[in-house]
Amino acid sequence: MLKSRSLLKSAPVRKGRTLFNRIPRRIAWIQARSNDYHASPPIVVNSLPKSGTHLLMQIAQTLPGARYYGSFIAQSPSLSLRERSQDQLSSMIDAIVPGEVLGAHLHYSVETQNALSRRNALHLFIWRDPRDVIVSEAHYLAEMNRWHAMHQSFAALKDPQDRIKLAINGDGTDRYRCAKDRINAYMHWRDAPGCLSFSYEELTNQNRLLAALERIMDRFETLGGKIDDRDELQQQMIKAIDPGKSHTFNKGGTGRWRKEMSDENVALLKEMMPEIFDD
Repeated sequence: MLKSRSLLKSAPVRKGRTLFNRIPRRIAWIQARSNDYHASPPIVVNSLPKSGTHLLMQIAQTLPGARYYGSFIAQSPSLSLRERSQDQLSSMIDAIVPGEVLGAHLHYSVETQNALSRRNALHLFIWRDPRDVIVSEAHYLAEMNRWHAMHQSFAALKDPQDRIKLAINGDGTDRYRCAKDRINAYMHWRDAPGCLSFSYEELTNQNRLLAALERIMDRFETLGGKIDDRDELQQQMIKAIDPGKSHTFNKGGTGRWRKEMSDENVALLKEMMPEIFDD
């Protein structure tokens, strides 16, 4: 069972499955009419990387009429880290199919916001305590994603604190900027019109989760989606949550940075981003 789950989460299998789905997705896009996007709103799960993308994807895929083709829109594809132009991003958003659920790592911009609005997308954004993001990213790039452009740089560092320091400082180029620049490129989505924003901590707290699910269902119906039984759907959403199914999942939970970030790195990050230490 563990071997089969690991196989399903492997990069070649995931990418192969996405390629296989391109044809039915293209056919669905060709057949789509403008009113189809209102009867069956697309669901875009946008996230600050390492913030629980797959957790929110699992919730989103339970919405009525949702269909998943494996598509993902990245501002900067991990293999090259070359940032896509706004025209490229807008074209990729225009290609979304009615009812489609897809993940995304999209920086905030008015143009992207408008492109999502034109598709009547239910836009969900998830973020996480930046300190935990940095620790998780250092581990992920060093040990989990061998296809990422920064993998070799992180893997070459054997001391976990050196890896965290690299995640804080960046590599000194525009390819992998410092943590402040990388994180702040996403954070304006938290108060952007038309975007529902959630923290990872909110969705992993049972009491706060229920209120978050109500917000998702409310916005889905506002956009034209139909829900026959909200109580039943809420239960389906809760049952769908399984972090272990994510190919990027690694244990740690909230507040991981307190145990895994050295005093030196805490001071370095606090100097760079004092606003995230208000607690």
